[in-house]
Amino acid sequence: MTISGPRLRTLLQQAESVAANGKRAAALTLYQQIITEAPDAVEAWLGVAELAPDLAEREAAYQQALSLDPENDQAKIGLAQLRGEEVATAVAPGTAVLQPETDDPFQQTRAWLEEATRPAQTRQPTPPGQPEPEPEPEPTSQVEETADTHDDYDLVCYRHANRATALRCYSCHKPICSQCAVKTPVGYRCPDCIREAEAVFFNARLVDYVIAPLVSLPLSLLAGLLMLQLSGSFFFILLTFFIGGLIGGFIGRMAKAAVGRRRGRYLPHVVTATVIIGGMVAALPSILALLFGSFGGIIGLLIPGIYTFVASSAAFYQMK
Repeated sequence: MTISGPRLRTLLQQAESVAANGKRAAALTLYQQIITEAPDAVEAWLGVAELAPDLAEREAAYQQALSLDPENDQAKIGLAQLRGEEVATAVAPGTAVLQPETDDPFQQTRAWLEEATRPAQTRQPTPPGQPEPEPEPEPTSQVEETADTHDDYDLVCYRHANRATALRCYSCHKPICSQCAVKTPVGYRCPDCIREAEAVFFNARLVDYVIAPLVSLPLSLLAGLLMLQLSGSFFFILLTFFIGGLIGGFIGRMAKAAVGRRRGRYLPHVVTATVIIGGMVAALPSILALLFGSFGGIIGLLIPGIYTFVASSAAFYQMK
């Protein structure tokens, strides 16, 4: 299958460009990413077959490319060369056939000696009284000229295909934009790698997501009823900041003890939701007053609102 879609075409161009600059590992990662999203992309399988360090992996990639496109000459030639078989010469007109490099050590040594003993170009001596001519600049290949520009302009964020970037994740080497990059002591990392690293610290079980709300919800409802009975003086408004922190911290500690102090990615959010439900109980009379057209209920929402904010924040902090 020919790769279609702007994102995959961009990734393929990027992989070919990176491979041309000699960055085989980065190009191999891009080809493998294309295969993950489009398993029937013949171009990506051929790229893996040319860059994979393991011979078995290269052979499997060539075979996969042939299974998708049985008439692919590049896959046939590459597989034959990999197996040490004779390359068929009957190929399509205009197709360049790459001959395998010789494995004869004598031929390799002879070629090296010829290159090492080749005489350098002689230069005519400069006549007396004339200035020394300036040396001619060495020709620079097009690949060297563009090597530094490819990473600056050809990379696109793997999460946002329309954002050009020059950053790569330190762990998986995927290109990432500045919005997705997370700065760590070892370098910038992508959100996927950060999430995998954090998963090591989460050991909560599925049953913990049932135990935690069963413990925190009754306590939160009881605290909400208590706040409903207290007066709304100005002094008590200031005291609510202190009381809300104590109650929220207590609910969080009790829920954490009930789950054996295990940590879960979403356990803090579950407990915080139960504290908010308890705060809504305290605000229920004011909410009903607003529904029936009494704007005095807005003032009555002040204490429940402060309590809910402070208590839920304290519970979330205890559960982290």
